[in-house]
Amino acid sequence: AYKAPGLSGCAQDSRRAPAAPRKDRPLEFFIFGHPVTMSPSPEIHNVGFSRNGFPHKYARFDAPDAEQVVAKLRSSACGGGSVTIPHKETLLPRMDSLSEAAKVIGAVNTITKSADGKLHGDNTDWLGIKNQLESRLGSVPKSRGTCPFNIKSKLGSMFGAASAAPKTPGLTCLLCGSGGTARAAAFAFKQMGASRVIIYNRTTSRAKALAEEFGFEVCEDLGRLAELPELHVVVNTLPGSTGFQLPDAAVLRRHRPVVLEAAYIPRRTAFVQQALAAGCEIVEGVEMLFEQGCAQCEIWTGASAPRSDIAAALLQTLFTRGSPHPAHGKMEPYDALP
Repeated sequence: AYKAPGLSGCAQDSRRAPAAPRKDRPLEFFIFGHPVTMSPSPEIHNVGFSRNGFPHKYARFDAPDAEQVVAKLRSSACGGGSVTIPHKETLLPRMDSLSEAAKVIGAVNTITKSADGKLHGDNTDWLGIKNQLESRLGSVPKSRGTCPFNIKSKLGSMFGAASAAPKTPGLTCLLCGSGGTARAAAFAFKQMGASRVIIYNRTTSRAKALAEEFGFEVCEDLGRLAELPELHVVVNTLPGSTGFQLPDAAVLRRHRPVVLEAAYIPRRTAFVQQALAAGCEIVEGVEMLFEQGCAQCEIWTGASAPRSDIAAALLQTLFTRGSPHPAHGKMEPYDALP
């Protein structure tokens, strides 16, 4: 279900807008990327703007060329937008200012344009990962086999605000991927106090570069995961279209880590199916999207995100049988809501 871990702790700095939220005239915001035809981000942000009293509108802007995105951002009617593949890293040097999170991560997923036309880059992907994982994690035991996680630890009522999530030291984590979302996950693991993070990527040199930057380890052979004494979290940021799975699901069955799948098209990726069959707790891609989108809403409106309204809009448009939303066909099974 859509948990509501809230946005607290380090999240406060990331949610500061570079200037007062603009409410003087209607502005256009977009999801910038390629492809974005199935993105449910408009459902998140049109609800957020409306409920928080802003006249702005949010739509999709499909553009394979970063220059097209910059031109749109510079247009007078545009107030900013969300950034997805393939522009999270390429747009970073085009920003006039950056949040600390965006600087460290090296990627932007949120752009806000101030009244003087300056572009401020931020990153809320790490919040989408950190908050959703911490809503599943209780205290970390020395041995998963003898003292299970309190997976259903309640950090707040569903969709509501929550108290600050506890630090989770002692975590052993596997991170699959090395792109912009993987960098956000690496930053999230640092903020969570993870004690061991192992990075796998199909191109080992990229995994090594990311591991060196954040002080993590590299996994060159997924078969070696069988040697791990414990594994608490797996975050997969590889595209759903790759069909990625672990070569041996025994490591999932033995440790039953919390698994976060960043992809949401399709909803049940090959890796999600593998993790479900192994009995793992799943954070779906649409849940991460929801969480990072709520953080963006707070940046753009300066007010708390209407979490329950946003969640209801997503559930309605994505999971109602016969919905005309372009992503609806990828959300099966419809009777098993996230």
